[in-house]
Amino acid sequence: MQTLSEDRARFAASLAETCVESATTLPLLGGPDDAPVIPVRIEGKDAAMVVSPLFGHLFVRNAGAIWFEQGPTHKMIAQDHAVTLTEITKVDTLEIGPIVLHDLLAERLEDAPIRLVKGRPLVGVIGRPLLQHFRLMLMLDVPHEKLGLLVWRDAPQCAAGPQGLFTRKPVVIDLDADARITALIDNHPVRIRLDPDLVRSALPRDVVLGTLATAGDLGQDQPVVTQFGTMERGVRHRFKSLRLGSRDLGATEFLVLENLDEGALGASFFRREVTLIDFDHGKFLFAPATSQVNQPDLGLHFDASHEGIATVHDTPRQATAERSGTN
Repeated sequence: MQTLSEDRARFAASLAETCVESATTLPLLGGPDDAPVIPVRIEGKDAAMVVSPLFGHLFVRNAGAIWFEQGPTHKMIAQDHAVTLTEITKVDTLEIGPIVLHDLLAERLEDAPIRLVKGRPLVGVIGRPLLQHFRLMLMLDVPHEKLGLLVWRDAPQCAAGPQGLFTRKPVVIDLDADARITALIDNHPVRIRLDPDLVRSALPRDVVLGTLATAGDLGQDQPVVTQFGTMERGVRHRFKSLRLGSRDLGATEFLVLENLDEGALGASFFRREVTLIDFDHGKFLFAPATSQVNQPDLGLHFDASHEGIATVHDTPRQATAERSGTN
């Protein structure tokens, strides 16, 4: 007699054969709290790149023999409103497993010390526009150290979507074009982005003070300092409840930061979930999984000064921060 999980596994395999037009699965090169970093080839050379739905561009930077042409300079604004300069450049060839992409516009960041990930230089970030343009669904499976990219077949028998690919029934919630979802935090709706590069989930202080907590509440919390475009002060605050769709995640800790533009779900969420982001149909799917990660965290995050990505280190009595870049 088949168990329910065996039945779902058989159905998932059948659905993938029918409805997945093409797909590739890549190993995650870091630990559970690292950014999703995958092996790629760029301009014909081995490299590593972060994949994140938060980023609104394809970002690159020079790294040894991998070099990108200079172009027009313009300003970009980080999540904390700090301004940085980038240059428009072109990537001739980007290979992600068997997927080969040509003539891609990118933002070139300033040079920085090269960070090697298993012998590969960390050269940039693959953001959501590239995934959206090529109709790629993003499956991020941190518990099993995998990242998948797949194209869903547009056919009547596939109209129900990819939720049948999960061997455990997933939660399915709406996702907007900027990879935002609505969360219920202490029974209040809050719009937050998906940011697996951020070690801890975070909320803007003004949003929290508006509905979720008082200044007195936050004054009792552990202070932290993070580095985004600039140094930002905040606290670690534990909310009584976090609800995403039909799933109650219970009491959950967020960083509450000054000058942050929007809230975000970070690696503290993704490390325990199998997730799928369907940009084309505006859906976010996730189901719990038991972690099988065997490698330690390597501090892999893209430069904190460019898109508001930071790791935070707390000491018992004072707040400190470590920059999560390519140092």
